[in-house]
Amino acid sequence: MNIAIHHFRLIDTISKEGTLTKAANTLHLTQSALSHQLKELERELEVEIFSRQGKRLHLTEQGYRFLRSSEKILAEIKALEEDIRNYKNGKTGKLSISMQCYTAYHWLPGIIKYYKNQWPDINIQILADATRRPLEYLMNGDLDIGIIRTQMVNTKIRYEPIFEDRLTAVICKDHPLAKKDIIEIADFQDQELILPLYDPSYQDTPVIESLIQAQQVKPKTLHRIHYTDATIEMVNAGLGITVMADWIVEPYLAGRNIVAKPLHHSVAKRAWYAATCKQTPAIQNFLECLKMYFAGEDMSIIETEKKQIIGEHVITKKIGIQTPVPPAVLYGQEAVAFNAAQDIRNYQY
Repeated sequence: MNIAIHHFRLIDTISKEGTLTKAANTLHLTQSALSHQLKELERELEVEIFSRQGKRLHLTEQGYRFLRSSEKILAEIKALEEDIRNYKNGKTGKLSISMQCYTAYHWLPGIIKYYKNQWPDINIQILADATRRPLEYLMNGDLDIGIIRTQMVNTKIRYEPIFEDRLTAVICKDHPLAKKDIIEIADFQDQELILPLYDPSYQDTPVIESLIQAQQVKPKTLHRIHYTDATIEMVNAGLGITVMADWIVEPYLAGRNIVAKPLHHSVAKRAWYAATCKQTPAIQNFLECLKMYFAGEDMSIIETEKKQIIGEHVITKKIGIQTPVPPAVLYGQEAVAFNAAQDIRNYQY
């Protein structure tokens, strides 16, 4: 059976208008063209759709059945067209975000709330599992925006500078190094050092580790922990020292027995970029919100809102299963060393 969309529109319009003349005007057809299409459809169906009484047309029993389907199909097509139009205009869709290295997202809730106030039908997801290999997720189509500091030479990826940061040493206040104003790389000699996990196959050796190797500094032990909050709690307990970006550690300083000390000026500032492969309106709108935030625009929200927003949007993708990550792991005003033992790997230099 060969039935096209214009056949459904034809029957729907004739039913509403009552005559071929009015229906032809509505559909911008000649009356003969409309009559031809109607006869074509009736031949295809091998039933009459309308019975004719003078100039008026009345639906037959099968005509009523066809009309009911027409109304459903045309309504669905209209909804589809509206959805596509909204998607193209950046009003609906899905947006997945992740950040390289860090699992702390205390900076993100204000941006999400501002964004959702303007585009409430965009579904935002924070992919916690993409923190180690964001560009790989981006290239595979699993990530829309990666906040990254390591660029891969690839013509498919577009990088937009977002902000700069500087690395600081995070130390327990009782630690001897806490008395120093500036921390040198050499100060890590014989120390319990806690650094994020990284994948050597990604060809992205962290700057601190590169400097440690270049200066032949040998920490007593190097612990690798994936979760930012677990790292902070270990430092707070006096179990080691770590290195983090100034803007990541800042919210953790209040109420803890830790301090952040600047590293020597030879450790240059680092540039962070928003990496994208697609240029949809939804992505562009979020990039503008990112720039506003890091330019100092006021997007502040209360602490309870931050935790709620992160809890609602963080997902993981492991073995095809989506499991919410506890907000404390990613946000952390009340965080503890969540499963820290599972993420500690010791390496002796």
